Amino acid sequence: MDATGHLIHNHHLGLVLAAGLVCILGAGLTVGLFMQTKQRHGRSSLVQLGLSGMIGGSTIWATHFLAMLAYDPGTAHGYGLGATLGSLAIAMVGVTLSFAVTTLLSWRHRALIGGMIFGLTISLMHYTGMSAFLVEAVIAWDQRIIALSIVCGLLFGVISNIRMAQQPTRFGWLVATTTMVLAIVTTHFLGMAAMSIDFDPTVAAPESPLSNLSLAIMVLTAMIIVLVMGLSAFLIEARLAQETDDKLRYVTLQDPLTHLPNRLSLQKLLEDHDRDIQLGELERVGVMTINLDNFKQINDNYGHRTGDVILRAVASRMEDALQPGEFLARSGGDEFVAIKTGDSSPKTMNVFAERLRLQILRPVTSGAVTHRIAASIGTSSCPEDGNDVQALLANSDIAMHLSKQNRKRKITAFKPQMFEANRTKLALTSDLRVALGRQEFSLHYQRQNDVENHRIIGFEALLRWHHPTRGLVSPVQFIPIAEETGMIIDIGHWVLRTAVREAASWDHPYRIAVNVAPQQLVEPSFVESVADVLMETGLEPSRLELEITEASVIGDQQNTLHIMEQIKRMGVRMAMDDFGTGYSSLATLQTFPFDKIKIDRSFVHGVTTNAKRAAIVRATVMIANAFDIPVLAEGVEEQEELDFLRDENCREVQGFFFGLPMPLNELHRLLEEEHAANRPAVMHKAS
Repeated sequence: MDATGHLIHNHHLGLVLAAGLVCILGAGLTVGLFMQTKQRHGRSSLVQLGLSGMIGGSTIWATHFLAMLAYDPGTAHGYGLGATLGSLAIAMVGVTLSFAVTTLLSWRHRALIGGMIFGLTISLMHYTGMSAFLVEAVIAWDQRIIALSIVCGLLFGVISNIRMAQQPTRFGWLVATTTMVLAIVTTHFLGMAAMSIDFDPTVAAPESPLSNLSLAIMVLTAMIIVLVMGLSAFLIEARLAQETDDKLRYVTLQDPLTHLPNRLSLQKLLEDHDRDIQLGELERVGVMTINLDNFKQINDNYGHRTGDVILRAVASRMEDALQPGEFLARSGGDEFVAIKTGDSSPKTMNVFAERLRLQILRPVTSGAVTHRIAASIGTSSCPEDGNDVQALLANSDIAMHLSKQNRKRKITAFKPQMFEANRTKLALTSDLRVALGRQEFSLHYQRQNDVENHRIIGFEALLRWHHPTRGLVSPVQFIPIAEETGMIIDIGHWVLRTAVREAASWDHPYRIAVNVAPQQLVEPSFVESVADVLMETGLEPSRLELEITEASVIGDQQNTLHIMEQIKRMGVRMAMDDFGTGYSSLATLQTFPFDKIKIDRSFVHGVTTNAKRAAIVRATVMIANAFDIPVLAEGVEEQEELDFLRDENCREVQGFFFGLPMPLNELHRLLEEEHAANRPAVMHKAS
């Protein structure tokens, strides 16, 4: 018979197809298991590697043996047990070794070496298995075809192993499986083609108690069991990997404290919305930035555990208030971002923002303390404010910061003119960071006078910023920036030290009033800083008057009271500034030991023509007198205003009526005149 005749005509088609099916399924399962091995570590990876080697070796052996059983030479034949089992052992050990070299060693070309071991294992297993074939004939071999089968097995084996060792790609698994099948199939059938059989009756016929079909069924059954076991392991591993991926995705995309989506999740959603807008699949989207007010003070005064309790409560309440088409994420710290699709006009976004703000305003109890949290919110809408979702986020952030500066309006919708204002603010913020080091700050001093005799009783230190290019920058512009960025702490300390040092040099013991920002008051070292300044300058503590606003005491009453008590024990006076503009109440005056109340200039201006302002001033003076607390009225500009305040028994005033705030050189000139004349300064009206 010629070299290929028996290969074409003497095979049982059903068993050949069964061998092919086993080869494809086993190869695919082997590749999948081996690729999973790279994702495991330690002992579990070794178990996975051994399982991959067992499935791969069994696949190679079963494909070969089923294909051999499909071959009928037309005479008595059988299979030697020793060589048959030996070929199975070679397949399992060789494949496992190739995978171990590829996975465990650190050699530079380990994938190539492992692939060569894999290809040679297929050839060695095949020809060992062929040696188990016993037939009543003489078998001759074509060495050229044998060499070709070995080369093909080696080539496809290397390609398959290298592909398995590389990073997974979309078609990587398919390429590795296909080349593994080709390595097995080409080696086997080229090996069969290399074999020629010359029947020889002198050769003893082998004893074979079982038919080829019976043996094939047994091999196929065993292989099915092995494949089922391997498939089960693969599916279990895949499920564990999926659960791990899900947990990793959750950790990656979810905030661990509030369990809301985090910044990365928010960014992915923004990118998706941006793409949908560009494709015309999304027409409207609104973005909202939410920042909790004075949250840092809670962390500083009550600890981060309390802060975490508040964040979880606020986040949970806002999440429960969401409606279809709405999304909420914690973008970091005390800041949240909400997104609304569908009807997201500025008006609708304002309603949405108010709904979330009301949830934030609900009290939160932590331990024995009940906290009331407020928030500043900014909104931006597409297409009103543009079609770039990232820009919408930036715009809502701009609007939110404007809300922070406005005590009364806590929800602000973005307007185009805010963008230019924000650019100016960013530039001022950058310049403000270096202004103190460049000595661009100075103090002006405004007189405080006695109502009856107009005598100077003290001065208030007012901060001025001389910008190198912008000139004199209004405190209305830079003080909110300093407070928002925390720079007010260093700036405020400079103001305190400079003003106290100046007051200590005066011959006459005038009082010096210094404003203290809420951020300064909650600083753990603030009381110590005040004591150090007094000791360093030698100023009598009773001459120093620290002015704080109502916002300072409302945020954390217990801590503020403790700080005020420490400061008053030094002998320093405390004044409530801008009384009437915030949350003024009798309870505040009863709780906090103020030495003075300053009526805000907005109530003094036009007090003689505005009945409501007159009533507020009159009531404030009456209440303060009842508590035996002196009252100072700010913003006095007219003689009529001064007369009204005198009639209402207001004791102290300050304002342009007595002169503009003066720089240091004018202050020194005034003090010299006062000292020389030994009388109160001449009253004059500012122009």
